[in-house]
Amino acid sequence: MQNSHNEINFNEPISGAVLAGGKSQRMQRDKASLKIAGETLFSRGVRALSSLCSDILIAGERSDLATESIPSFADRFPGSSLGGLYTALQHAANDWVCVLPCDLPAPSPRLLKVLLQRRGGYDAVIPRTSSGSEPLIGCYHRRVLPVIEQQIACKDLRLTNLLHQLKVCYVGPSDLPSGWRRALRNLNKPDELQRLNTPTPILTFVAHSGTGKTTLIEKLIAELTRRGWTVGALKHDAHHFDIDHPGKDSWRFNRAGAAITAISSSDKSAVIQQHQSPPTLEQVLRPFQGEVDIVLTEGFKQSPLPKIEVFRKELNREMICRGERHDPTLIAVVGDAERDLDVPYFPFGSYLSLVDFIEDKFLK
Repeated sequence: MQNSHNEINFNEPISGAVLAGGKSQRMQRDKASLKIAGETLFSRGVRALSSLCSDILIAGERSDLATESIPSFADRFPGSSLGGLYTALQHAANDWVCVLPCDLPAPSPRLLKVLLQRRGGYDAVIPRTSSGSEPLIGCYHRRVLPVIEQQIACKDLRLTNLLHQLKVCYVGPSDLPSGWRRALRNLNKPDELQRLNTPTPILTFVAHSGTGKTTLIEKLIAELTRRGWTVGALKHDAHHFDIDHPGKDSWRFNRAGAAITAISSSDKSAVIQQHQSPPTLEQVLRPFQGEVDIVLTEGFKQSPLPKIEVFRKELNREMICRGERHDPTLIAVVGDAERDLDVPYFPFGSYLSLVDFIEDKFLK
C-alpha cells in the first residue's frame, strides 16, 4: 500500500491503544491484570502510552479495565491480533495510532517515540530484531483499515500477511533505544512470568588498584547496552563519600535529620539514604531487582557473588581469587598475560568475547 505522505507533523496528535481482547489461554489467567512490582501490566501499558498519546482506548471488550477516559471497544473480528488492530484503528480519534499488547512488563515510551519519528511516508512502523518483527508493538495509520477488512473477508487472520501489503518501516536494533530487549519482552506462559520474578543476575569485578577494571566495566556496559540489554552498575567505596553539596536543598534536608532524601526530575532521580549500620549487600542491590537485566559491580571482594578478576602482570601483585585463597566464585580472568587457570581467560583487547561470555552465562 503506497502513499505520498512523506512529511512528519510532529505536532499531530497521536492515539494510543492497548490490545486486550485475547483470552490468555497459555498463561491460564488474565494477562492484563498480572502485577509486576504492584502494578498491573495493563496500567504499565497505559502509563507508557500516556506520555505520547492524546487519547487512549482498549481494543477488546474489557469493561473491567475501562474508565471514563479510557473506553473499551469490543472486537468486530474477535479472536485474532489482526482483529484487535482493526478495532484500535477503527475507534481511534487520530490517524496515527500507537498500539501495545497488554502483556508487556516494561513497555517503553522511548521506543514508541523512535517509531513515531520514522512514520513519514509509511503505513506502519514496527521494530524488527534477530528474533523477528514485533507487529503488535508499533505505529499504524488509519488508512490501512480497508486492507485489513479485505484480508479478513478472505478469512486470512495472519498479521504478518498484512505487513506484506503495506509500506512498512522496520526499525532494527542499531536504531532502537537502549533497553529495547526489555521493552519488546512479553509474557505468554506461567514459566515466563516465573523467570521474570527470579533475582536479577549480579556480576562483580575485583582487582588491585590500577588494573583498569573501571575502564573495562565501562566498555562492557556500553557493549551490553548496544546489544539491547538494560544494565545496572554499582561501585563499592571502602571510604566515606558524599554526593550532596553544602547549601543545596537536599543537603539541607539531610542535615536537618531526614533519614532518606530524594531528588527527582523528568529524566532521572537519586536517593540518599543514611545508614545506622553498614547495609547488607542484599539491601544495597534491592533497588536493581526487576529494573535491569544484569548488574555489574566493582569491588565486593569478600562477597559470594560470581566474580571476574582483572589482572596486570606489571603490577607484580598476587591474584586476589587465585592467590592465598582459592575463591570458588571466580568465573573468569581478564589480563595482560595468560596464566595456568581453571577458569576462562580473556586478554584486555578481547572485551567483545567477554561480553559474549557474560551473555551466554547470565542473559540467555
